[in-house]
This record gives sequence, C-alpha cells and structure tokens, in this order.
Amino acid sequence: MITIKKTINLLIENKALTVILLLAIILRLFRIDYQSLWMDEIYTLNVANPDHSFLQIISEVNLRESYPYLYFYIMNALFILFGDTSIVVRIPSVIFGVLAIWMIYRIGKELYSKNAGLIAAILLTLNQYVIYHSQDGRAYTFYLFGLLLSYYYFIKFIKEDSRKNMYLYAISAGFLLNTNFFSVLNVLSQGFFMVFVLMTLDKNNQKAYFKKILVIVGIVFLFFIPNAYKFYLLTKLKVPWIPQASNEALIDILKEIIGSSIYLIFIFSILFTFFIIKVFSQKQLKNVKDFLSDKLIFSYLIIFSWITFVLLVIIVKSYTGSSIYLSRYFISVVPPFLLAISIAFVQMKNLMVRYSFLSLLLFFLIFDLIVVKRYYSTPLKAQFREASDMVKFYNPNKDKVYTSLKYWYSYFFNKHGQNVEVVDMPNLTVLVKEMQANPALLKSFWIVDGYQDVVKLSDEDQQFLDTHFRLQETYDGLGAIARHYIKK
Repeated sequence: MITIKKTINLLIENKALTVILLLAIILRLFRIDYQSLWMDEIYTLNVANPDHSFLQIISEVNLRESYPYLYFYIMNALFILFGDTSIVVRIPSVIFGVLAIWMIYRIGKELYSKNAGLIAAILLTLNQYVIYHSQDGRAYTFYLFGLLLSYYYFIKFIKEDSRKNMYLYAISAGFLLNTNFFSVLNVLSQGFFMVFVLMTLDKNNQKAYFKKILVIVGIVFLFFIPNAYKFYLLTKLKVPWIPQASNEALIDILKEIIGSSIYLIFIFSILFTFFIIKVFSQKQLKNVKDFLSDKLIFSYLIIFSWITFVLLVIIVKSYTGSSIYLSRYFISVVPPFLLAISIAFVQMKNLMVRYSFLSLLLFFLIFDLIVVKRYYSTPLKAQFREASDMVKFYNPNKDKVYTSLKYWYSYFFNKHGQNVEVVDMPNLTVLVKEMQANPALLKSFWIVDGYQDVVKLSDEDQQFLDTHFRLQETYDGLGAIARHYIKK
C-alpha cells in the first residue's frame, strides 16, 4: 500500500518525478483565480453551501447535480473551514490533479517501466485539457485521481491476485464509483477484464479466482449503495443542450483532449500508430494465459479495454438515445492514451531519436499552452464575475438587477457582505412589456445575463425604452453582459 513515508522516500530518490510534480503544481496554481466562476462551479458552491445540512446537500445533489454525493460533502467541509470562495472551490481540483499525475507515474511503472511512468506523468502535467479541469471547481480531477488509483490496484491484482491486492482493488474501485457516475463504465470494463483472466486459468485455479471476484463485487456494491437512488435519477435525465452525436463532434472532442494544434495531432498520431505497430508485430503467445509475461501485450490489453469500452458505450448511447457528447465526459480516456504514447517512446531503441522526439513534443505542448492558446491570459469561462463587478461598482443607488440567470448571479450579488436586489426575468422584452402595462415600474435598472439575445427588442419596444431611459454603463464579455438603464 502507498504510504506517506514511501511517497516521501520515492520523491527524494526520484528527482525527475519531483521536478514533474513541482511543475504540475505551478501550472495548476498559476493564475488560478484569473477565470471567473462559471455556471457549473457556482453549482458546486451553492450545492455544497456551508450553511446546508447533511440532508440538504443530498436534496440539492438529487435536484441539480449529475455526480455522486461524496465530492459535495468534501467541498462542504472545506467551505465551512475556509469559506466558499473561488479559490477554495478550485484548490481541491489542483490537489487531485497533481495526485492524478503521481498515480499515472505509478501505473506506467507498474504496467511497463519507470521511464514509461515518467513520460506519462510529464505528458499529463502539460495536457491543457487536464490543466483546465485542475483549475475548475468541479469533480473531474477527483474522478481522474479515483480512476487512476483504481487502475493501479487493478493492475496489481491482475498481476498477483493476493488477498491484499484483492481488498485494495475492491476498495479503490468502490471509491471510484463515488467520484463520478461514468466510473460505472470503468469498473465494468475492469470486470470484463477479470472475467477474461478467469477464462485463461486452469480449472484448479478458476474456483479460487471466481471467489475473489465475488468478494470484489460485494465490496464494490456496498460502496455503490449510497448512490443507487441518485444513479436511478440520472438514468431518467435528458439534457437537450448537449450536441448531437456525429463524427465531427467526436473528432472535435478528441482534438480538445489531446490538443487541437496540428503539430500535436501529427506527433501524437505518429506515436500512437507506432505503439499499435509494435503491438501488431509481437509474436503469437504460446498460451493465452501467458499474456502477463509479455509487458507490451499486457499493456495493450489494459489500454485497449480501458479506452474502447468507455468510447463504445458513449458512442452507442449517444446515437441510440440522448447524446452525451461533451468533452468532459471523455476525461477517463486521456490516461490510457498517454500511457500508450509513453510506451511508444520507451519502445524507441535509439536514445537520440527517443529524446529528440520527446523534446519536440514537450516543446509544442508548452508552446501551444502558453503562446498559441494563451491559456493563462485568455478568458475561457463565462465572465459572470466581471459583469457583476460592474454592477456593484456603478450602482450607488442600489437599482434593481434583472436576469434570467438568478441562480448563478445571486452568488456574486448576495455573498460576502453584498446585498443587491436580483429579480428573475427571462429577457428585456418581458420587462419592457411590464413597464408599458404598469408605469410604476419605470425606474432605473440593470439587466445582466449570459448573451446579447436577452436584450434584443422589437422596434416598438426599443422606442419605448429609448423614450424613458438612457443606456449608461455596458459590459460585453465572454458569455456575460451587463446593461445599466437610467430613467430620464
């Protein structure tokens, strides 16, 4: 079992890993509060509100969220201790994101070699998609860490089905099921792999192995029971705003995961192809049960089952039912893909070729992150904070604020000593019609929202607005607007 003492000793002995983890911490903490809180992060803050009771959090999760409960209880405890601020909501994602890098190193080392683990760790460290989620106040790096922890002990159990490894895997798989409901696909994939291993054993060992599988299933099921009702609710949920399944949508998602730069796509394609060619060129095993003795074949089987099961289920579900084609739902395929790339590097016999090609890949990862995408200086999330700040700064008379996004904007207007009256209103047209019907409503006001469509008016309504109001302050940001109308 991984202990704190073992971890410290390993970091002291392994300077390369220590440097990688320090770089990961820097990249994830740098400008962590630059981006405004967006809709989903405000969900986290509101659901895990420090004033909520244990049962209130359950009720909020059932009503608004698509995650298991554990993450929100962790966040609730942190909010009680440190306050429900943007930095506090994001720090756990940083921590779990760095722990995920630590775990992918352990998996790469266990699966193939120490060098494969180090390369996988640096690739995950520089992956912009993972950096984004490591600075996002949601449970995706929590899930990523749980996923890698589970696969580490799963691989240990497959290689040596001792009682210790059995319990460690079962507990880690149970923990994984409490991080994200997509983890059900990961655990099922692991289950099918164990059945495959069972079929390769002789009859004398099958019975004992089958009993261990039953123990694992029992422990995992116990961990899942608290989330069973929430999982049932989730199966009934349909989300109409998710893009429909298509080849183009899937390609766009895969580009986002590995980096949309043409240079990165080219390099990753070469390396993944090289990995597949090396696997295809392996000699036939004398016996199926000998797959454990061939590191490359064993790695391929783990990676293949890890990726394909999740992709196939998401694709089939999206084409035959409601679509789940969102990039963040594909985060679990990032680690196995990077592990395949890392093994491809280690398979290069010529060290000059290996390290020159690796240097080229790392250069483009950093260049794309900082120079091309300008990740740390470009707004990527809806700028609700900036729109709200304008209202608070230019609103000495405490004019009413109208919005169709009251649930989200209320966090900025009514938290931490602020007290701004926020009124739920679908759009400016509705407000103008109410003013026309009731002249008593003709008072200075703000309208804040997500997009400009909310403030578009017919010619007649615009003329009425221009007659009674003048437009004072305006703000147009990424997914956020603010308009201040002063009564003439």
